[in-house]
Amino acid sequence: MKSNTVELAAHLARLAPNRPAHLIADDADTFRRLALRAKRNAENLCNGYVQQDAYDKRANSIHRAAANAVESYPDLSATIGGDPRGCCFYLKHPKLPGNTWGGAESGFGVW
Repeated sequence: MKSNTVELAAHLARLAPNRPAHLIADDADTFRRLALRAKRNAENLCNGYVQQDAYDKRANSIHRAAANAVESYPDLSATIGGDPRGCCFYLKHPKLPGNTWGGAESGFGVW
């Protein structure tokens, strides 16, 4: 796991203390993979490799996968941004710290 993924797994364990550790590790890795997909999708649109409709289709797929992934954690939501220069995938929960320039209000950035 990447270092940000390990930190995310620790935060997820605090949000769902009764969830088994191996599932939390899987969830953290799932969020990391979704973040990479979101960033790659935004980069492809920015660089002109895909058209807007293809970008939207992929973004909707990422949104659906993120919605399924956050179901195990009460009050956790995922936000996908479209600017590839920074973090493109954020998790928001009142107990999650902010780890990007946007602070706690922008959420926990996953990369």
